[in-house]
Amino acid sequence: MPRLLAALGFFLLLIVPAHALDDEHPRPFDENYDAMAIVDEALLEGLAEQKRVLLVLGANWCHDSRGLAHHFQDEELAATLEEHYVLRFIDVGWRDQNHAVMMRFGVAAIYATPTVFIVDPADERLLNRDSRNDWGSAASRTTEEAREYFADFAVGEGDMDLVESSLVYQSLLIEIEVFEAEQGERLAEAYVDIGRWRAMEDDERPADFMELAGEVDTWRSRMRRQSRRLYREAYRAVEDALTDMAGEAEVTAATVALLDQSDPDISLRFQAFQSERW
Repeated sequence: MPRLLAALGFFLLLIVPAHALDDEHPRPFDENYDAMAIVDEALLEGLAEQKRVLLVLGANWCHDSRGLAHHFQDEELAATLEEHYVLRFIDVGWRDQNHAVMMRFGVAAIYATPTVFIVDPADERLLNRDSRNDWGSAASRTTEEAREYFADFAVGEGDMDLVESSLVYQSLLIEIEVFEAEQGERLAEAYVDIGRWRAMEDDERPADFMELAGEVDTWRSRMRRQSRRLYREAYRAVEDALTDMAGEAEVTAATVALLDQSDPDISLRFQAFQSERW
């Protein structure tokens, strides 16, 4: 009998959808709050307590958003968050709500739920811009990964290294941010349309609603991957250029200055999404 029960339990794990296993995960997002007021309060608290502000932009319908909140219940991670962060959950609906919060930190549209903002309250600088999308798969990532990520940013991750101090690198970041702003403005418009249509009765929606919703989903997924690639390519290109310039010597601040003066021709591969609707 014990063997039979064990086999039955294993069988149930196989047939129960993965998303059903997170039903007990927290649902911390509340659309009824004034999100910007919450952010203002968090920044003041972070400044007073010398903590970084951690904004989780997600929604209760999203199992990855709930998955990250579940990771936050881990005792070790919870202690890190309590000591080093002011944590707030910002409801973004179907990614069509609270765009003003995103724009405040230079993000025109998010590509995944949840998206994580780690902010320096002193200057409102987004410290994890290049990895803000990484937790869009939070439910399938380990608690150990979450512990490491938030511990790293708690103790100085986001401070500039030699590559990041380069004006060449900073100019590449500006190019990426301009591209993301242009794409994000269009994507944000698409989110609003999809959210509005989703709230309608079926017979009131555009006849091609499902196709349009699928197009937007493809768009945001591609932008998420492209954003990650662009930041990595920019860093590696400048890192390689510095190494080449230093030769056998160590890369120093002087090497960075020489590279900036040489104004190397480094180009990134930008791929705008083509849409007939947006």
